[in-house]
Amino acid sequence: MTNEQNENLRSISFASGTVKDLPTTYELLKIRGSVAFHQDIHTKTISTHGHSSFRGDVVADILKSSESCVLKNHFVIKEIVNAGNLKIKKGKTTKISGSGKLTVEDILQLEKVDLTGIVQAKEIHTNQFQLKLSGECSIERLIADEAHIEKERITISLLRKKLTCTHIKGKILEISYTDAEIVEGDTVVIGKNCNIQTLYYKKITAFLQVLTWSTS
Repeated sequence: MTNEQNENLRSISFASGTVKDLPTTYELLKIRGSVAFHQDIHTKTISTHGHSSFRGDVVADILKSSESCVLKNHFVIKEIVNAGNLKIKKGKTTKISGSGKLTVEDILQLEKVDLTGIVQAKEIHTNQFQLKLSGECSIERLIADEAHIEKERITISLLRKKLTCTHIKGKILEISYTDAEIVEGDTVVIGKNCNIQTLYYKKITAFLQVLTWSTS
């Protein structure tokens, strides 16, 4: 199960298996295979390049994931960098960035989102939200002080690059390639390929290609 244990560096590595009694003395947790943790984790750094799942609460300074990672319970992580397939239930973080796919089953609360990829979420609360769509995304409820949504333009993909939302609410909203039932903002910029059913705003600086809309 354990490839490496370094007491001086307070790091430990796992290649496979189930972990139920990891001491809290390790500051760096490395996963390089398929590992399931059936306990609460409290550490500084989690680096996972395999298939990892955490069934207990997770508290860490940073989580770096490049393949498949599942947080099944509550978490408090200062920063998350995702380059793979990250699935979370509910928790708090300061920032989440990277690429790949993010799935949020419940509520995610954080200060900043900066992602290129695919997002499937129930609810996200954040100060700054930036998403470059590389495929079909959906967020039931997005609440952000500032939100910028656009299509990722570097790669050529046959996937439908669009965001579907029930409700988007914020102070400054710049959205394109978005279908939403309700958009509510102080300053709203509607870009290309948007379908907004109901729009509430104080100021609009652009208004393009909205198929159905009403204002209040």
